[in-house]
Amino acid sequence: MIGRKNHGAFFVGMVLAALLLQRCANAVAPTGGPKDERPPVVVEAVPENRSTDFGGRRIEITFDEYITLENANQNVLISPPLATKPDIKLHNKTLVIKFKESLQPNTTYTIDFGESIKDLHEGNLFKDYVYTFSTGQWVDTLSIAGKVLYAEDKKPVENTYVSLYSADCDSLDSLPMTVAPNYITKTDKEGRFRFSGLADKKYLVFALKDVNSNLYFDLPNEEVAFLDTLVPSSYPWSPPPAQPVDSLALDSLVSATDSLVVMPADSLTALPKDSLLDLPQVIVPQRVFDQNALNLTLYMFTEVDSTQVLLEKKLVEDGLLRFVFRHPAKDAVIMTPEMLPDTFNLVTMPSADFDTVWWYFTPKVKDSLWVCIKLDTIISDSSRYSLKFKEQGQRRGQQPEKLKVSNNIIGQGGLIQGDSLIFKFSEPIVRYEMSDSALFKRDTVSIFDRLDFEPADEYGLRYRLKAGIEDGANYHIDIPDSVFFGIRGRTNGPIKVDFHRLKDDEYGNIYITVSPPKGMKQVVVQLTDESSKVVQQQVITKKREVMFEHLMPAKYKLRAILDADGNGKWSTGNYHWRTLPETILEYETPLDLKAGWDIDLEDAWEL
Repeated sequence: MIGRKNHGAFFVGMVLAALLLQRCANAVAPTGGPKDERPPVVVEAVPENRSTDFGGRRIEITFDEYITLENANQNVLISPPLATKPDIKLHNKTLVIKFKESLQPNTTYTIDFGESIKDLHEGNLFKDYVYTFSTGQWVDTLSIAGKVLYAEDKKPVENTYVSLYSADCDSLDSLPMTVAPNYITKTDKEGRFRFSGLADKKYLVFALKDVNSNLYFDLPNEEVAFLDTLVPSSYPWSPPPAQPVDSLALDSLVSATDSLVVMPADSLTALPKDSLLDLPQVIVPQRVFDQNALNLTLYMFTEVDSTQVLLEKKLVEDGLLRFVFRHPAKDAVIMTPEMLPDTFNLVTMPSADFDTVWWYFTPKVKDSLWVCIKLDTIISDSSRYSLKFKEQGQRRGQQPEKLKVSNNIIGQGGLIQGDSLIFKFSEPIVRYEMSDSALFKRDTVSIFDRLDFEPADEYGLRYRLKAGIEDGANYHIDIPDSVFFGIRGRTNGPIKVDFHRLKDDEYGNIYITVSPPKGMKQVVVQLTDESSKVVQQQVITKKREVMFEHLMPAKYKLRAILDADGNGKWSTGNYHWRTLPETILEYETPLDLKAGWDIDLEDAWEL
C-alpha cells in the first residue's frame, strides 16, 4: 500500500516536471538568423495570369505569406480604366479583386500593383507586379515604354500619370480634356514608365500632374507632357527564315499533321475561336518587345496663359509700388492724373523684359495716389492707392533699413580690365555727400583727391567711381555711413572695398564654336555653374565662336536653348496650340577651368 503511494507520487512529479520544462522551452523565442529580405511570392492566381475569355467579376491572387496592401485606390492602376473602382481586399494570404461593372468585350486588361504590395512582417516590397487578363480570345502583348523629365532642368518626374489614347478615336487632340484614357500608368522615381498588354495600334501619349485626381487635363496649373506624333505599340514583324522543324517539338505543341502554318499573333485576331481548330497546325511566334527599340522621352511643363492681364498692382514696401503683367508690356502706359510735388521724386523703372514696372517715390509726401494703367484695348485700370505702408513687426521709432550696396568686383577683389568700379544700390540715389573722413588708398599711399562718383544709369541705381585705375596697384576705399541718400530716405552703412585690376593668372576663358540647327531662328548659349545658375550667356543666329571671358576658376557647364520664338529665353509649351517646350541641349562634359588657363574647344558643338 505504501509502495503504491510512492510510485504514484513519483509519476505525478515526473509529469509536472515535464510540463514545467515544456512551458519554459515555449517561453524562449528563437534568436539570430538572417533577416528576411525576400518579397512575397505568388503561389496561385484564379484565373491564371494572362488568361483569356474572362467572364467573371472576381480575381484571387494568393501569396506564400501574409501581405499588406498600401493605399490601393491610388497605387493600383487598371487599364483600360474603369468607371467604378473595384473592391480590393485581403483575406488571409489572398488578394481578392471584385469588379463592380461589366468589362469591355475582346479587351486586354492589366492590373498594375506598383508599390502597393509588401509582406506583413518585414515590409519587403513586391514591386511592379502586373496581372493581365483578356475578355476575348487572345491577350494583347505589345508595349510602350519611356520616361518623363521636367523640360527645363531634365530632372525625372516621379509619381505622375502617363496615359495612352487610341488613335482611332475621334477628336484625338481634345481627348485628354474630355475623355478618360484607354491605358494609364505611373512613373517611378527615375521618371520611367511602361505599358504592357497593348493592342497593335497607334497612340497619343500624354502625361499629367493630375491636381484634382479626375484623369482630365482641365486645370490651368496642371503640369503636362506630350508627344506631337502618334506612337506605335508594335514594330514590323517578319517571320523567321525557314528551318527544319524537330518532329518531337511539333508533337509537344499539337498533333502531327500534313502541313504547318506559321502566323503572327495579330493575324489571329480576326479569326473566330472555333476556326482555329480547323487549321492544320498553328505556331504563334512570341512577339518580343525590345526595350531599346522605343525610348520615348516626354518633357513636362506648365502652360502659360497667353491672355495679357495685369497680375499685380501693389504697394510692396514703403515708397515702392509694383505693377506686374503676365507678359511683357513695353507699350503699357502707367501714369497719374494728379499734379505731383517735386519732393515726391517719382522714378519709374521697368524690368529687363518689361513684364514688371516699379515706381520708387519719397514716402510720407502724399497719403494716396490715383494711378491709371492702359495697354491698347486689353487693359484699362484706374484706382486710388493708399501710400501708407504697414510693415509687419515695425516698432515705433525704429530706424529705417540701410541701403543695400553691392559692386562689380569678382573673385578675390578683381576688377575686369577696362571696367570702372561701380556701386549698385537697392533703390535710386537722389544725392550723395562725400565725407571728409572717406579714405582712398593706392597700395599704402592715400590719394588726397576727393572721392568722386557719377551716375552710371538713368535711374540712379548705379554709381561709377571717377578715378583712373592702374594695373598692378592695390586700392582701398573706406566710406562712412550716410554718404549716399536713397529716394525713400535710406542711407548707406559703412562701405569698405579692396580691389585691383584682375591679373591674367587669376582668371580663365572658355571658347567654343557653336553651330545652330538649320532653320532655327536663334540659339541662346549659356554658361552655368555647377548648380545650373547662369553665369554668362550669348545669343547667336549662325555658326560662330562663342567667348566666355574673365571667369573665376571653377567647374562650369554649357547648355543651349533652341530659341524658336526668338524671345531670348526659354519658352514653355502649350498643349492647346500643340507646341512643345523649347529644347535645351546640354554639352556632353562639364568644364573644369583653372586660373591662368583657357579652354579652347576645337570641335564645333553641332546642335
